[in-house]
Amino acid sequence: MGRRLALAVAGVLVLVGCLGLLTAVPAVQRALSPDAEPTPLPLRLSGQRYDNLTVDVDPGRYAIWATRPTSAPDRDRCRVTGPDGRPVPAGEPGHVVRWTEVATDDTLWTWVSTFAAPAAGRYRLTCRLDPDVGQQYTVTREPDRRLTLRLRLALWRGLLVAALPAGLVILGMTLTWRRRAD
Repeated sequence: MGRRLALAVAGVLVLVGCLGLLTAVPAVQRALSPDAEPTPLPLRLSGQRYDNLTVDVDPGRYAIWATRPTSAPDRDRCRVTGPDGRPVPAGEPGHVVRWTEVATDDTLWTWVSTFAAPAAGRYRLTCRLDPDVGQQYTVTREPDRRLTLRLRLALWRGLLVAALPAGLVILGMTLTWRRRAD
């Protein structure tokens, strides 16, 4: 019974590791989503800090991203005001999504909230800054499910790939253990 369980665990780990390796193949990444990462929209800062900024958008859904030390969605981090001066409700994305923006020296962004722009225009974001960390914000179109999956797999790729050698070690030990027992 113990050997069967060990072989099953090894098989699952090898399978997960192979799937992790597949996520590193560019053709597979493009099949998941043709976009490699979200595209930041141009922001206008009111000063030198990212606590009061504006962005011009068309009607649609948008994501607000923050740099360190934000680690989870937080719809209260930024208040959004529409072109008419009325508040625009913000919601949480429902799960943690991170993205490393290669174009800006590998800045790590965390998706903190989402808002829907009912009309085109200039939207104002008033955001809370964590003290002494040089925090920044950006706005992108809300990622679709395919891009979200691609970003999440990229975050977990190392752990997925690490399952392959672990599975092979367990498989090798189980087969060696079986031969010695016979």
